[in-house]
Amino acid sequence: MSLKRGIRFLALMVFIFLVVVLLARTSILELRTRAEEGFVHKRLAELREVAVGGRSLHEPIYLVTPKGDVRPLVGDIPLKGVQDILSFLSPNPGGFRRAGEYWVYLLLEDGGFLLSCTPYQEVIAWTTGFEARETRNVILVMMAFGVFTLVWMWADKRALVAAQKVRMVEELERMVQERTEALKRMNRLARLGEFAASMAHEIRNPLGSLVTAAKLLPDAAGQEQDDLVGVIRSESTRLDRILADFLLFSKDPHLKIKMNSLHPLLQRTLEGVRRSEDFQQVMIKYRLDPQVKEVPCDPEQLEQVFWNIALNGAQAMGGEGELLISTRCHGRWVDISFRDKGPGIPPEKWEQIFEPFYTEKGRGTGLGLSIASRIVEAHGGFIQVASDASSWTLFTISLPLQDEG
Repeated sequence: MSLKRGIRFLALMVFIFLVVVLLARTSILELRTRAEEGFVHKRLAELREVAVGGRSLHEPIYLVTPKGDVRPLVGDIPLKGVQDILSFLSPNPGGFRRAGEYWVYLLLEDGGFLLSCTPYQEVIAWTTGFEARETRNVILVMMAFGVFTLVWMWADKRALVAAQKVRMVEELERMVQERTEALKRMNRLARLGEFAASMAHEIRNPLGSLVTAAKLLPDAAGQEQDDLVGVIRSESTRLDRILADFLLFSKDPHLKIKMNSLHPLLQRTLEGVRRSEDFQQVMIKYRLDPQVKEVPCDPEQLEQVFWNIALNGAQAMGGEGELLISTRCHGRWVDISFRDKGPGIPPEKWEQIFEPFYTEKGRGTGLGLSIASRIVEAHGGFIQVASDASSWTLFTISLPLQDEG
C-alpha cells in the first residue's frame, strides 16, 4: 500500500470511529435524559406528599426557607456548597445534576423549597443495560472494521503484487516480441543472403545460354536460327520465374482479406495452371464438399498457394497422372487437399520440403512450397503433408472459416 493511500485509509478509519462513537454517545445521552425526566416526575410527586405531611423518604431532604436558610428534614447530613446548589433553584420545579448526585426541588407556597438528593447512578440505574449494549456494539463494530481493514490491506497488497506481476509479464512479452521480430529480421536477411547466392547460381546458367545464343544469332540462319530463338525464349522464361519467386519470397504477405467463394477460386486457379507444360498429361479430379461456401482470404495470394502446390504435384508425377482436389468442412475449419500419384516423400523429408531453397528437382528455385506455407500461415492456417513413400503424396491446407484479425 502506498503512503498516500495508507493516509487516506487511516483518515477514513478515524472518521468512521468518531461517527460510531458519536452515535453511541448520543444514544446513551438520550437514554439518560429519559431516565432523569422519569425520575424527576416521580420524585416531585413524592415531595408534594412530603410537603403535606403524607409521606416520608429515606433519601436526604432539605428545606430551604424563604430567607435562604437550609436545614435537613430527613437525615442529618449537612448540605455542602449551599450557594452553588441554591443557584440552580427556580420557581418551576425540576432537577439538576451536580457532581455524582441528582437534585430535585419543589417550590413551596411560602416561597421556600424542598430539596431531595439521590446518587446519580441510582437515577440512571435502569439504563445501565442499554449503555452496556451500546458500548458492546461500538466495540463489535470497531473490531469488525479492524478485521475489514486487515483484509482490505491484505487484498490491496495482493492486488499490487498481481499488478506488478502483470506489468512484468507485459514487459517480458514486449521484450520477447521485440526479440522475436529482431530474430525474424535476422532470419530474413540470412535467407535473403542464401537466396542471393542461390539466385546467382541459378541466373548464371540461363544468362550464359542467353549470351551465347545472342552472339551466335546474327550469323545463324534457318533451323539454327530457330533453335537459338527458342533458347532465348526458354531461358528468358526461366529468368522471369526466378525473379518472380525472389520477389514473392523477399516480402511479407500483405493480405487483403475478404469473403470469397472457395470452389470457384480453386477451379479457376487449376484451369490456369493446367495450361503449363507440366500439366499436359495430368488429369484433374474434384471431390468438393457442398457445405463449403465462402472463406475469408486474399484471393490473389491464395491462388498463388494453389498454383504452387498443384504444380509441385504435377512435377512430382513427371507431367502425367491423376491429381485429386478435395475440400472438407469441419467445425470452424476448411481443408483443401491435393493428392498426387507421384513417387511419394519419405517421412524424414516432410518438414524439409517447406524450407527455402530445398529442392530435388533439376529445375526451380525450391521456393514454391516455402512461399505457399508463409501465405497460409498469414491467413491463420497451416499446411500438412502425408505420403506413402512409393505411391502418393497428400498436401492439406487448413484455413479458418472466420477471420481471426
